[in-house]
Amino acid sequence: MVNVPFTGHAGTKPRPALVLSSEAFHRKLPALIVCPISSQPQFYNRPGGGDHPLRHWKSVGLRHPSTARLSNLMAVEKRLIKRTLAPVHADDLALIEQGLREVFSL
Repeated sequence: MVNVPFTGHAGTKPRPALVLSSEAFHRKLPALIVCPISSQPQFYNRPGGGDHPLRHWKSVGLRHPSTARLSNLMAVEKRLIKRTLAPVHADDLALIEQGLREVFSL
């Protein structure tokens, strides 16, 4: 769970996000690279480019069907991390990794 700043920095709202950067990469940096997770039904029911619906969203501790949105990657300061949920299921992680390879042409 990450406190995501509103546009204009007039406050924050807690949102689930998947940390993408490795511990070795972000160990000495003030921020993490994350992928926001949305519970908006349109992204889960009709995923667009970069959207990866999480098949095992309940096992992560999410309350609603949710989608990893690779189209909205962002750097978030570590101090904005509120708490950690469960690791993403291996099946979902494999799809997200494949999606990242597509996003970055790797």
